[in-house]
Amino acid sequence: MGRCKVELSTIAQQYLSRIKARHGASTSKDQWSALNAILGCRTEQYGQMHLSCNACASRSSRYLSCGHRACNQCQSHCTNQWLARQERKLLPVEYFMVTFTLPYELRSLAKANQKLV
Repeated sequence: MGRCKVELSTIAQQYLSRIKARHGASTSKDQWSALNAILGCRTEQYGQMHLSCNACASRSSRYLSCGHRACNQCQSHCTNQWLARQERKLLPVEYFMVTFTLPYELRSLAKANQKLV
């Protein structure tokens, strides 16, 4: 049975009002820019490209991509290239990732000062 493919833009559009209500005041300008790009990617927001074939005279149109670095539709290839470059830099040893959680009392402070934290 085939897998259902759901785009990030579809999810973002579906929950946009909830996102704004819950996180609107604390969302940075860059985050809004990324969300706007994802929502508008490959829609009329970025215009159209008109294609035609000289051999058979067929014509079609395609919506343009946003090109935003956070857009999963545009940057998948770039992300994979970046990842391959990073993997070539790794030493032939085992790596570990350490994750820690801020105490609840510090989370609002950290969220309000994201660059500093």
